[in-house]
Amino acid sequence: MKRILDDLNIFCAVVETGSLKRASERLSVPHSTVSRRIEALEQSLGLTLLHRTTREVKVSTRGLELYQDCSPMLESIASAVNMAIDAEVSFKGKLNVSMPVRAGLDFLGPWLIDFAAQHSELVLDVSLSNTNKDLIKDEIDLAFRVGPLPDSSAIALHLWDIPYVVCAHRDYVNRHKLLDKALSVPELEQLPSVIAKPASSWALVDTSQKQMTANPNKALVVDDLALAQHAVNSGQYMAMLPQVMFDSTTMVEIPLQDLTPRTRVMYAYYLGRRHAQSQIKHLIRYIKQRYLALATVNTRG
Repeated sequence: MKRILDDLNIFCAVVETGSLKRASERLSVPHSTVSRRIEALEQSLGLTLLHRTTREVKVSTRGLELYQDCSPMLESIASAVNMAIDAEVSFKGKLNVSMPVRAGLDFLGPWLIDFAAQHSELVLDVSLSNTNKDLIKDEIDLAFRVGPLPDSSAIALHLWDIPYVVCAHRDYVNRHKLLDKALSVPELEQLPSVIAKPASSWALVDTSQKQMTANPNKALVVDDLALAQHAVNSGQYMAMLPQVMFDSTTMVEIPLQDLTPRTRVMYAYYLGRRHAQSQIKHLIRYIKQRYLALATVNTRG
């Protein structure tokens, strides 16, 4: 029974993320395990749940019906299990947390404060920095970071994807005659742009998901995405911003020829040294739940 529940949970993750790879990242299990367990579930049920090609995964009619029936049940089970764990997990002492400035100010910081309010014996030490800190040297218990950390000894947990867009203010687009025009990389690299550190170039992917970079004309360099967004709204610069910061009332997305901005990933990193892994995972699960709730509200809005 446990195996089929585990397999159903994996199946629901694939349906919700639309990808075996993204499901494996969400569940922190190997891609091969996701594929193998989906095949085992299909064989045990005698049903085709997913239609898979090299480029996409589509849920079958029977698969969608199964998802709609099972998803609420699995959520209820997960909630009950989490409540049981919450009753046993005790947070005491100091927790040093590092996070990017913009994410920390906008949501991660407030969520951590809310979490600390529920655990009176937990003392948080939160630092905001766009520089990747050394978890050992800087005595960081938990770090939220976009992309990989140089320290390969840290445990990495996938939190959520961050899609990006290349964009500019409408005045900028009109002035440079960019409306309804897809830019080549050489054209993009000639236009005045704002760069938000620590990035020094723009990460792109082609239609086959091959990665490449563009080196824009760095007319302005800042170390905060909100400043980059403000620079775009000045009408003087083009930028690559997280999609959530794109304002369609004042900005225009600038398409590229056969290229799109590479989706980045927010990770949680920890060493599991000072605090039990169950405690860290409990906190990370809380953060993921808050993010999913926020994403659901934004989607409905």
